[in-house]
Amino acid sequence: MVSGRQALAQIEQFVEKARQQEAQCERAYAIATEEIGRLRIERTERFRELARLRLNAITQEKVVGNLDAAERQALGVLNSRQEALRQLTERRRQAEERVRQAEAGRQTAVDALERALADVETIRKNVEAQVSTNADWVTARARVGELTGQAQQAEKKAVQAEADRDEKRRPYEEDPLFMYLWKRKFGSAAYRANPFTRTMDRLVARVVGYDKARANYALLNEIPERLREHARRLIGELREARDRLTALERKALVDAAIEAAEAKAAKARDGVADADGRLAAAREALATLDRTYDASVLEGDAPYREAVEVLAAADQRENLDQLYQEALRTPTPRDEEIVRRIQATDDMINQALRKAVDAHQRRKEIAQRRAMIEHEWEELRHQGYDTPYGTFGNEAALGNVLGGVLTGAIGGAILGQVLRGGFHHGPSPWDSGFGGGLPIPPPDGFGTGGSFGGGDFRTGGSF
Repeated sequence: MVSGRQALAQIEQFVEKARQQEAQCERAYAIATEEIGRLRIERTERFRELARLRLNAITQEKVVGNLDAAERQALGVLNSRQEALRQLTERRRQAEERVRQAEAGRQTAVDALERALADVETIRKNVEAQVSTNADWVTARARVGELTGQAQQAEKKAVQAEADRDEKRRPYEEDPLFMYLWKRKFGSAAYRANPFTRTMDRLVARVVGYDKARANYALLNEIPERLREHARRLIGELREARDRLTALERKALVDAAIEAAEAKAAKARDGVADADGRLAAAREALATLDRTYDASVLEGDAPYREAVEVLAAADQRENLDQLYQEALRTPTPRDEEIVRRIQATDDMINQALRKAVDAHQRRKEIAQRRAMIEHEWEELRHQGYDTPYGTFGNEAALGNVLGGVLTGAIGGAILGQVLRGGFHHGPSPWDSGFGGGLPIPPPDGFGTGGSFGGGDFRTGGSF
């Protein structure tokens, strides 16, 4: 069994593993694309050798000049794009480091808050143990217990009476003649009608037995109201009794110097809120760089692509192709050797291209899985799972599922199900209502399993 904070820390470790795998794929991609650029330049040099062997001085000067220009352009692109990639990668590395520093800062702030809360809790428990022998407190507590029972019973009776009323008054309300007389307030001091109407209404009243039905219907409506009013009165008395009990408890806490400890906890709580803000900003900056990297590098704007295209365009000039074809037909050993080396270079270029494509695809898949894990981490943290007062009982399954998500064998939805299914909220300093509860709101990640102290006292009914 591990705490909620430990479980989310384990998730963070898997996110870090995913980033390390992404970095490995990035290096493999860079190596492969750099190799492609090098091989393309090497291939161009082979064509240059053919040109030197086969062309006369004038033609040779023209072809080699074109190749040199293409080579220079390609090298310029390589250098500028490589530097752009290096700078972007370095910014991402720095952003990752800032996230790690912000996480460490938040953990330091959380540790300080936990220590401050522990001091508050120690004082509270000591005072609670001492005050439980005080005669005034015992009396006040007994009164709260007595009124709680009474209020619960009154609420239960009021609810039952309201349900009975809704059921039993239906026959009366389905009788149009009875409802006609009831709405006209027949038989009461509020009834107003001319002599003829009065005569006719008396006849209708005798037909439907209105006098008896009116008394029953009025009583049917009156009883639930009386019971509801009685329940409200008891709830009011209960709240007053609870306030008196809370005042006794709070005075005992203040006498035990809890206010200084609470002020320290409030300051530590603000420290956690500040650390949360810095962490959120660092994570957003990293996410922005991740998106920039994906868009500018992994989605097709690779740092070597333009250089490859420049050299490919030079290779595809008609005179170079003619040299290639003529070399194949010529029995000159040197020509054939160069042609074979060009063919071998083409094979190596294709292999390097496959490696680059594979690294690109793998990095993309890992990035998607990492984003999936980060999303679940963020959702759970906002739901209060990042708390020292909750536990996960399925830590073994959690590790297996995280590993499965990272390899692509398991989807992110399964991770969320495992996390939510294995979590148990435990009591925290905010769950105690003694003395009105802790007078500071809990920060994100300190969610509890109970209701926060200091609110209206609840009896367990619907009030």
